[in-house]
Amino acid sequence: MNPSVFVCQVFHPDDESTSQLFSELLAVQAGHGHRWEALVGFPATGGKWARCPRTEVWRGVCIRRGGIRVEFKRNLLLRVLSYVCFGVWLGWRLAFCTGRSARVLVVTNPPFAPVLVWMCSRIRGWSYDVFLLDVFPDGLIALGRMAPSNLAARLWRAANRRTFVGARRIFVLGRDMARRCELSYGVPVEKVAYFPHWSATPTVRVQRAEDTALWATLSIDAKFVVQYSGNMGLWHDIDVIIRAAHFLREDKTIHFLMIGRGRRRAAAEALSETLQLTNITWLPFQRRERLEDSLSCCHAAIISQRAGLEGVAVPCKLYGILASGRAVIAQVPADSETAMVVQEEKCGRWIAPGDAAGLARAIKELADDRAATEEMGRRAFAAYQSKYTLEVAAATFQRLLNGPIAESLTASSP
Repeated sequence: MNPSVFVCQVFHPDDESTSQLFSELLAVQAGHGHRWEALVGFPATGGKWARCPRTEVWRGVCIRRGGIRVEFKRNLLLRVLSYVCFGVWLGWRLAFCTGRSARVLVVTNPPFAPVLVWMCSRIRGWSYDVFLLDVFPDGLIALGRMAPSNLAARLWRAANRRTFVGARRIFVLGRDMARRCELSYGVPVEKVAYFPHWSATPTVRVQRAEDTALWATLSIDAKFVVQYSGNMGLWHDIDVIIRAAHFLREDKTIHFLMIGRGRRRAAAEALSETLQLTNITWLPFQRRERLEDSLSCCHAAIISQRAGLEGVAVPCKLYGILASGRAVIAQVPADSETAMVVQEEKCGRWIAPGDAAGLARAIKELADDRAATEEMGRRAFAAYQSKYTLEVAAATFQRLLNGPIAESLTASSP
């Protein structure tokens, strides 16, 4: 039996969240006897690209790497070069080295990968599934970065429609993404499988913020700590968090902990300096072995998603927050998957995107009522244990991969 083929530019040992999630998921599958061949790129950061072989077997997964060895997150030019080189290698690999009986699962990383898989499937005749992490160019259009009438946007959306409709199944991270697939791309609802994210960091118990190793290094005494951890990129409004900190600058009991990297970080740090804020600590991206400790180093955690991005992406940081047993402060669109989860699980507060004053009020309310905040954290951890562990994700994945196409959207949820 031929192995299933997994396509994604980031994979073990890359530190990016997508790499961590899918590397662990495929390793669990391999441990249960499912054969996987991963067609991936070289790691993007940390110099790991220089040490990775082109072919290796890791925890039962056969990894084949292509493209160029470069830290492509340093600037846009290197990113584009990396995408092009990876795309050329991937197209060659799919067209000439992937058997006609193969089953391919492609992730939207890089964004054009599903379209390339669709094109190769037309030549080779194999079936494929698509796992949507982000929907391009819809997100760029929603943020005003690309006009819907733009020729590139129309061609991209037309290619998406053919790719999505031609897929055996579309995996989506959120119910809002399922709606977008149906309404914007005409994907039959029976092809869409709701498969929410999971936490790649297994958590057995909730740790007090004050007991973490990171807390001991911060010198923040007994303050209420609210954290933003993860990517500070295109989909996130980091400036609003800084303005909320400005609203709370006179409250000496509240402190902000900003952890991560991304194209919006530099501007947000500059804004913080302009406003002369002393209630914010900035830390770099945390390595995976420190992630559980760093996520626990707070009393509540913020998720940011800009207006208009419902159905475009689901922030995976939600599930790490649930696993850490922390109250969630969700500044996201009202119809987004994140807002739905927070309201259904009663594990936090929802605030409209762009509302800095509203965000500050929500943080102040949580800081003033520690008992209610801790109860939200307990509900968050209970939701993680029952729905969003790696084990639950692996079981759901196995069922969806092997189950009938007509399995309903509701039945696909864990």
